Amino acid sequence: MSDKRILLSAYACEPGLGSEAGIGWNWTRQVSQRYDTWLITRENNVEKVEAAARAEGLERLHVIGFDLPPWARFWKRGSRGAMLYFYLWQLAMGRRARQLDREFDFDVVHHLTFASSWIPSGLASLDKPFVWGPVGQHPRVPDRFLMRDDVRSRLSEVSKAAIKRTLLAVDPFVKRTHQNADRILSLGTEFPGRLDGDILHKLQPCLACGTEPQNLAPNRFFRNGQFRVLYAGRLVDLKGVRLVIDAFARFSLSRPEARLELLGDGPLRPWIERRVAQLGLGDKVTLHGNQSHERTLGLMHTSDVFLFPSFEGAGMVVPEAMAAGNPVVCLDFGGPGEMVGEDRGLRVPVAGSLVETVANLTFALEQLASDEDGRRRLARQAAHWAATETTWESKGNNLDSIYDGAIEHYTEQRA
Repeated sequence: MSDKRILLSAYACEPGLGSEAGIGWNWTRQVSQRYDTWLITRENNVEKVEAAARAEGLERLHVIGFDLPPWARFWKRGSRGAMLYFYLWQLAMGRRARQLDREFDFDVVHHLTFASSWIPSGLASLDKPFVWGPVGQHPRVPDRFLMRDDVRSRLSEVSKAAIKRTLLAVDPFVKRTHQNADRILSLGTEFPGRLDGDILHKLQPCLACGTEPQNLAPNRFFRNGQFRVLYAGRLVDLKGVRLVIDAFARFSLSRPEARLELLGDGPLRPWIERRVAQLGLGDKVTLHGNQSHERTLGLMHTSDVFLFPSFEGAGMVVPEAMAAGNPVVCLDFGGPGEMVGEDRGLRVPVAGSLVETVANLTFALEQLASDEDGRRRLARQAAHWAATETTWESKGNNLDSIYDGAIEHYTEQRA
């Protein structure tokens, strides 16, 4: 047990969920098991976090709810305006963090969720050892993987790329965040290329997501009849869900017993429903919509392969799929490709066209379906890697090194 006092910022933090909210909670759990911890999060997260903390005996965790005043958030509706709200929340939250620091004199401040290279952290305004991340940035989805007539998606990708470039180049709060970070927990090998060379020495590789130990059934790695393909994620172009549908359609021509299950929802759902009907896949594809984290893990335990051709820089669902005993088929690109590596699934090249990339994904599925021994070997290796390299407890065990490194860098910079 350490006597360090840690201030966390986790805009998204909720027990029992996946994605950013689950990441915020699980990092908070690990920190508060080891240190006196104060957490700043959205006000609507407080009750659930406090209830979970009581249930787990996390007596060293203190939760502070923070939101912008009503007049500054009336325009936010769901995902509309979410990134602008998050940007403003960070700037305003910094003032609340400084008030808390005057009262409690923190040893380290740590920004957790929605850490992106182009958005500032309010914790960077404190004169304290500052840990930023895990942090990364999604690359732009290549134009050839967007529908030609989908003007909205094309404009969205162009505008997001322009905003990111502008903020990285000129935003003083973003620059302050980069410069004041004493440890930058870096997602993937692509991310450092977006940073100035004079701060690269502060990088420390770190996956954002984690897994819980899994009790896999003795027969988990054996197929049981149908060849079950699973996708879990938002139904958006960033996740490559159009590739999923077309690759599975081609695969099912030679494997009529195959079934595809999609977990998640998003703006592409109407397109998917039309495409499934057009390709005659109605009895082979199930759209489950959004599911609880528990239900998602349950379906992961019964699938034969996890198909996830995402273009994102992280791919937080991938270690969970591997921990549940799935080999992964993904693009040789971004976070998923790095996590799958050479021996935990099949990575396919991003070809010069959507049609070629679909063919590559189809071939990978066919390889796994026709080589059961090879599929089981990859599944076992994926599960072993997840169990040894990605557990939440292993991340907690690295916290001393992360925080001591931040304190050391902070002290050296001010000597």
